[in-house]
This record gives sequence, C-alpha cells and structure tokens, in this order.
Amino acid sequence: MNNFFSHLIRNTNINKYDFGHVLVIAGSKFMPGAGILSCLGAMRAGAGIVTYAIKKENFQYISTMTLNPEIIFFIYENTSDILDYIINRRVLSIVIGPGLEISKKNYMIINDIIKTVNMPVILDASGIACFNGLVANLKNKKIKAKLILTPHMMELAKLLNIEISYIKSNRKKILCEFTKGNSLICLLKGHHTLISQYGKISTNNSGTSAMATAGSGDVLSGIISAFVNYNSNIFLATIMAVFIHGLAGELAEKDKGPISVIASDIIDNICYAIKQLINRK
Repeated sequence: MNNFFSHLIRNTNINKYDFGHVLVIAGSKFMPGAGILSCLGAMRAGAGIVTYAIKKENFQYISTMTLNPEIIFFIYENTSDILDYIINRRVLSIVIGPGLEISKKNYMIINDIIKTVNMPVILDASGIACFNGLVANLKNKKIKAKLILTPHMMELAKLLNIEISYIKSNRKKILCEFTKGNSLICLLKGHHTLISQYGKISTNNSGTSAMATAGSGDVLSGIISAFVNYNSNIFLATIMAVFIHGLAGELAEKDKGPISVIASDIIDNICYAIKQLINRK
C-alpha cells in the first residue's frame, strides 16, 4: 500500500497542476455544506487545486458560511459554462452530486457532462439519484467519462428499483451483476464496503460504525477524486480511497470516541491515515 503513495514525495520540480484539479459540482439551498466536505476531502487527499461549482441562484447560501480560503468557487448557469471551465482550467476529475437537487435539469447537465468528458467522474448522492429509473443510461456506449458510483444500500435499491432487503442479503451478487460487462466502477458503502468493476469485487476492511454520520460519504467522494488524479488505475485508486477513508475514521474514533465523530473529524485525519501508510514498512 505504501507504494501507492511513493510518488507523492514532492520534489522541487513540481507545481499544483501535477497533483490534479478537482471540480466538485454540488450544493443547494438546503445542503450547501455537502460540497464543501467533498472539496476538503479532496484537498486533504492531495489534490493540487479544488473548485466548488455551484449554481448562480444557490451561491448566496454558500457565501454566508465559514469556508476554507483554499477552495476556489465557480458559479455556473448551464452545462456550457461547466464544460468551458473544465477545458480552460485543466480539470482532471469531477465529483457530481453531494447536496445537489434531484431534478430533470440536473439530470440533463450530468448526462451531457459524462457523454463529453474523458476523465473520472464520481457520481455521489443526488448525482446517482438523478438516474433513478434511468439506470440503463449509465451504461450507454456514448458515455466517455470513467464513471465511479458511490451509493449506499438505499441509493442502490432506488437506482436498480429493487427491495433494499434483497440487497442486504445479496450484496456481492447484485454488485457483480451491475458492473459485469461494463467499465463503470460501483462501490457499495456500508460495513465492509464493496468495490466492483467488470464483475470483480474488492472488500474493504477499514472503517468503524463511528463513521455512520452525515457527510461521511461526501468526504469519501472527495478522496476518490484526488486519488484518481495521480493514478491511472482508477479501480486501485478507488480501493485505496475507500481504505484511507475508513482508516481516517478509525483514527477519528480514537480521538473523539464511538458516538461523537463527525465528517469534519474524518477530514482532519486523512493526513494521518496517509502518513501512516507512507511510513509503513
């Protein structure tokens, strides 16, 4: 695992673009903070630049919050604005969904993006829910993006239109069937998170029940976006991101206890989780 991070030891001949520009398309009137958690997760996981893209009408709800000054803001009105930004600002990976409104308009924006960009796109939360009843469109041959889906069991049940009780007793089978014959990556969050591509399964063994808290998944999507920027094997990068997320949660639990961990605590421990793996012999 430490080999995964070996090339991150920074020398004198690099700049922020060497570690990738992440674009987080997220947030709404009632959930403006979800995107911030993803941004901070990406930053602590090593992304060189992170931009929070938010709709013009929702920016007022973000602007009143206390924010990290490192986060860049981009206000958009339509898909063209986003695609122009991706090209002009050398974006390498995208997170779509944390706190986003579930709407036909957002579905169309997401669908246009994933059919246009040739880069990893992490669909989380509402980014997944926009495809409820339209799951076949995530396997459309016209999609150019390298899709990574991050549902928990309820989100996957709604996406696939099956009972959550069936997923609980058949997690591996359902996930294998969903990813078989397609390049998309899907991770099923929960105790021993499962990560699948081409019908193959990897089981994560880090994490703790203390991480069952609002915003934890938003942080994970940010970590994934940073890791896929500096590793061409995005399946391995996703596996490593899930592991680091869980390890950061374990470290947070040691400090805060089993019932008081919040998503920000996980963010604060990402650096220590990565440091622990880098130093592991």
